Amino acid sequence: MIATRNFTKYRHKHAGQGIIVLSIGKSGRTWLRVLLNKFLSLHYNIPFELGDLSKHSAAMPSIGYDHELWKHFSEATIGERIRGKYLISRGTLFTKKVILLYRDPRDVVVSLYFQKTKRSQRKISVSISDFLRHKKFGIRNIIKVMNEWKMRLNNHPRCLWLSYEGLKADTAAELAKILDFMGMGSDEALLIREAVEFSKFENMKKMEAHGDFKQGSLRPGDPKDADSFKVREGKVGGYERHFFEEDLAYINQAMLSLDPFYGYKTE
Repeated sequence: MIATRNFTKYRHKHAGQGIIVLSIGKSGRTWLRVLLNKFLSLHYNIPFELGDLSKHSAAMPSIGYDHELWKHFSEATIGERIRGKYLISRGTLFTKKVILLYRDPRDVVVSLYFQKTKRSQRKISVSISDFLRHKKFGIRNIIKVMNEWKMRLNNHPRCLWLSYEGLKADTAAELAKILDFMGMGSDEALLIREAVEFSKFENMKKMEAHGDFKQGSLRPGDPKDADSFKVREGKVGGYERHFFEEDLAYINQAMLSLDPFYGYKTE
């Protein structure tokens, strides 16, 4: 059971935004943000940046990005959780359009491992096997959050469920779907194509290496270490090579508790 209200300073965070993107860390949020903001910058003829572009035009939708339940369960203390820290109230969520971006928990936990051991301001020193079983960052907590979001947003009238894998498989089609959901129409094929090209993994990694992103969080922890980049691999299903057989057995057991709605199959 989670708190139902937020009594902390974060409770009004998304009051002025019309669209909220929710995701667990390392589920492709930065990529989606680059993709969307590049399209919006082209559509409205304004400079590209990763901030909220609605400041340039009242006609532009204001989009908020939040890890919400993930931060609530992985970062908040017990006392903070009682006060609902990081939660978005139901009253706010159900008056906004919500995009729930999700990714295979098996790939997420690998990306989180490299984030927490090589990039985080509060790095942890742990083996990937122990990280897999970590109370806060491990795969069972990832699955718990995904299940909680599914129950919480099940009856949301304007919620788009967007998988990382689907976005990878046909980025242009998924971007068109997002734009239609946002109420912008999806018939600008040339701009969509340009946004897709701009946001490709190779280009994003090049921009990160060159420091083109102004945000400090979008710079490599160590330019000589590929695993310390924010844009690291972007692969689908690459988790297996990082684990021993007993780890994979643990993963398969954990995956049995994931809501079948997400469609990820275990071996």
